[in-house]
Amino acid sequence: MSIDGAAGAKRSPVTGQFAALSRDAFAGLITSTISVAYGLSFAALIFAPPLTPWIAYGIAATFLTTAISAAFVAARGSLPFAIAGPDGATAAVTATMVAHFLERLDDYGAPDDLLAPVMIVMGLSAALAGILLCGLGLARAGGAIRFIPYPVVGGFLGATGWLMVNGAARVVTDKGLSISTLENLADPSVMAKLAATCAMAIALYFSLRRRSDSPYVLPGILLAGIAAAYVALALAGMNLGEARSAGWMFKSPAAGGLGETWDLSDLRMFPWLVLGEHVGDLLAVMFVTAITMLLNTTGIEFATRREADLQRDLKTLGLANMVGAAFGGYVSCISLSRTTLNYAAGGRGRLSGLVVAIVSVLVLTASPSFLSYVPNSCFPECCSIWGSTSSMSG
Repeated sequence: MSIDGAAGAKRSPVTGQFAALSRDAFAGLITSTISVAYGLSFAALIFAPPLTPWIAYGIAATFLTTAISAAFVAARGSLPFAIAGPDGATAAVTATMVAHFLERLDDYGAPDDLLAPVMIVMGLSAALAGILLCGLGLARAGGAIRFIPYPVVGGFLGATGWLMVNGAARVVTDKGLSISTLENLADPSVMAKLAATCAMAIALYFSLRRRSDSPYVLPGILLAGIAAAYVALALAGMNLGEARSAGWMFKSPAAGGLGETWDLSDLRMFPWLVLGEHVGDLLAVMFVTAITMLLNTTGIEFATRREADLQRDLKTLGLANMVGAAFGGYVSCISLSRTTLNYAAGGRGRLSGLVVAIVSVLVLTASPSFLSYVPNSCFPECCSIWGSTSSMSG
């Protein structure tokens, strides 16, 4: 047998296909660890006080949204290695919309059960965003991103960054960053939590800048941060119960299911007049989702040197948002940081996104009590900014 024949025998089509599928599955598992971390962050961001008692539903909605969007984009997207799910920009603007909605709801007399109206308004925003994306795709208007001036894009990214930093502070301290909360933020225990969060963000930032091409940096830093938090608690002589009471760990949420969030009677009781005052917030969610999707896709094209079919991706993501809204989820987008991480880990096929969807389903069916073992300073929302910035600069 010739050398070429021997080489061909060693690299049969079946063997090559198995190797490709193995790489895709491995890359999907690596990306899933980051997707879970981001999902917990986004759930905590949107379901911040006074919605904290319902955070189990927020976690369920987040991973349901991730499973649906990741599966749709993996099956129908023009970039087979693309990963979709709730994104930093869309989660931040959704959290802002929910906060404004709760303020107006309180003025009209908020009901005891805040979950149903919040889930309805989140689902409505996702459905409207899906309709907009499908409309842009059908109108072949995906290239509109090339006509957006740089100052507009810069302002959009800057505003998104502030929303994320403010949300991170609210998750860790239950207080946002504003003049009215400066006195509360000066409390030593609050300052200690903010310092731990900043240390985590700084570690992520410099690690990603120095080793931006390695797919193991971000999962490694997150796992190391959790381990460091437990070591610090042990050195301080604080057990898990005391840490939860002091606000260093997420409190154990009650079990919840998406089927119990709202029904037809909740739709009849929904304060539609209040919603009329939030048309601007709904439009913000819609257009931030569209702009984020177009910017992220452009960033993925630049990072991977692969050209996407924007019209096809807009229709695919639009359909995913509408299906997610029907099942109790909220708005999602193609992720720049998770897609580039998947690509760096060797993901090239559609199996990677399907693995992310499967892992999300497994987390969705798991007990929400695992959140009580997660230090809340280890998943600051600003980490997604560093990941996206590093990926784009690379």
